[in-house]
Amino acid sequence: MSHAPTALDGSSDSQNFFKVEYDEEYWDAYLAARPKYDDGRFYQRIYDYHKKHNPNPSWNLAHDVGTGPAHVAAQLATRFSKVVASDNNATHLAVAQHRLASSAELSRISFFEAASEDLAGHFPSGSVDLVTAAECLPLVDAEVTVDGFARLLRPGGTLAAWFYGRPTFAASGPDAARCQSLLDRTFSLAFQRVIRGGGPGWERATTRLVSWLDDVGFPAAQWESVERWKWNTHASMCFYDPEVACDFPVERISSIDAARELVVEERDTNFWAKRWDVAGVRRYLYAAVPGIQAILDAAEPELEALFSQLEAAMGGPSAVHDITWPVVLILATRK
Repeated sequence: MSHAPTALDGSSDSQNFFKVEYDEEYWDAYLAARPKYDDGRFYQRIYDYHKKHNPNPSWNLAHDVGTGPAHVAAQLATRFSKVVASDNNATHLAVAQHRLASSAELSRISFFEAASEDLAGHFPSGSVDLVTAAECLPLVDAEVTVDGFARLLRPGGTLAAWFYGRPTFAASGPDAARCQSLLDRTFSLAFQRVIRGGGPGWERATTRLVSWLDDVGFPAAQWESVERWKWNTHASMCFYDPEVACDFPVERISSIDAARELVVEERDTNFWAKRWDVAGVRRYLYAAVPGIQAILDAAEPELEALFSQLEAAMGGPSAVHDITWPVVLILATRK
């Protein structure tokens, strides 16, 4: 988008990496296309970790960072007495309040506008029991942000940060491989139009995705019991092929301390499973990053040709396929 996003109150919101105007259709697509993290096991894994690494776990205050439409904050409000939902984008906070207006959880949630790098300056140190950061670490200065998380959390508090990557056809075999190849090419071409010339934020984000967030470090002076859970590492955490989409070099970086961190890889093709036809693929791409909407609306011949090939490979416009995701979840305890 070339113009500044507009919040529900009409104010300008122009200083954000992820920019979008308030658009009901967009946010409906955003929430419909993405995994919902609601199979019961995922949040329970976080809560079990919180109890395991804290002899007297507190469920008073959770803070959801980069809350977007606050779907994570709403879930946390079913377990914690109070939840702070923060975002650096005023439009996102307006969307969250609008969409949760009739929710029973709204009374437990307060909203705060701030960048993740600045949060520690706005809240008392050691005041938070759980910090969640869903889908935001590739967009921020991780060193500053993680240090801020450590300041927010009380001793024994939990950080849960996660990210999911490129949609992946769950089946195996040559037909699924062809579908995946066409999806990969389609995503890479669409993202290329946004990334090239899009600024240094894309280089940081791409490096972090290619690295499966392994480049994010957790200093021993602040953190213990660090766990990195990875699902479906056979797939790509990056939404696009950097060699196709990017005009800068990318390398995989690791800050894992093997002596004190647990790394577990699992393959689970039912993880957050969805069933998509080719329209579902398009809907997800439409909502992936602001800016791609205009590219899809322009119906570029090269991109539309790839969609046509993908539709044929999938078996026609009404054929549906199981989709899964590569996912990384980082859990850490504040010393």
